[in-house]
Amino acid sequence: MSTRLASILFGSLAALTAPALATPGGEHWVADFDEAVDAARKQNKDLLVDFTGSDWCGWCKKLDKEVFSEQAFLDAAQKDFVLVALDFPHAEEVKAKVPNPQRNDELRKKYGVQGYPTILLMNVDGEVYGKTGYRQGGPAPYVEHLAELRKTGREALVSTRQLIKAFEAADAAGKQAEWEKIMELMGKLDGDSPFVAQLAGPVRWGIESDPKNEKGLKLRAVKALLGAGQVDEALLSAARELDPDNKEGLLEQTVQAQFQTVRNDDSAKAALAALDGLAAKGFKDKKLGFQLHFRAAMWSKHNLDDAEGAKRHAQAAKAIGTDDDEALKALDELLAG
Repeated sequence: MSTRLASILFGSLAALTAPALATPGGEHWVADFDEAVDAARKQNKDLLVDFTGSDWCGWCKKLDKEVFSEQAFLDAAQKDFVLVALDFPHAEEVKAKVPNPQRNDELRKKYGVQGYPTILLMNVDGEVYGKTGYRQGGPAPYVEHLAELRKTGREALVSTRQLIKAFEAADAAGKQAEWEKIMELMGKLDGDSPFVAQLAGPVRWGIESDPKNEKGLKLRAVKALLGAGQVDEALLSAARELDPDNKEGLLEQTVQAQFQTVRNDDSAKAALAALDGLAAKGFKDKKLGFQLHFRAAMWSKHNLDDAEGAKRHAQAAKAIGTDDDEALKALDELLAG
């Protein structure tokens, strides 16, 4: 399967499967976040936090087998980090072994974790300075990767703090100048950057200070936050209000965000209804339009048992087009079925 087709299918409701692990991480990993923070303070270390699905997530299992359970990794990583495994299993017998599932879920929401495995590097104050996931190559390259993330991330954390502090301290006359600096940095970061969430609050000042978009600050802030994946209902509402006909491409980003939050049949149906409304207005980003219709076709076929809807979205995806031959082949097979 091509990388592009895999990325399109990544948001589907089907999960990767592999033999289950008895426990995530093993004896060297702490399963309670707050206990790990206490230990890190006493040992003057940072935290490496693994958000995992030990009994269902295939990439989590590969990472544990190839890296996290290897003694070479454990010996190196524990010099700088207390290792934390926050598990989100599916099986009831595995859930029963999780010491504080409610706290785990609070942390998942706090740090905006949407996929597994997600590996966060943070200090004892909970400030994230590094984010990664599964990587091939075994323990040695992974340790080198973590060392680089720790070095550059801790330095970037200091500079980000300084920017935010200057923004918060600025008076009314100087506020926008400091905001512009934050917007400049935000524009250089991708959605996976651990600093996006820290900058999101100051970026929202543009929405609050220019509620009618008279200076264009609200539109710029909404675009920046949507592009960085810092989505909540208030932001989505602002995007729909600013761009009801999708002329700026904001409406399609709200639909994309809705697709990313699908967790069951009802939320999938709501996302498909939103896609239908968007399709009538047209896509600014044709690649995104293809991906959304492709995913809608697969959901309709394999999860919602809606053959008519599956063919309709498959036809819409083909009409938009793509250079991914494997994706087109999958659509042809669906239409022929």
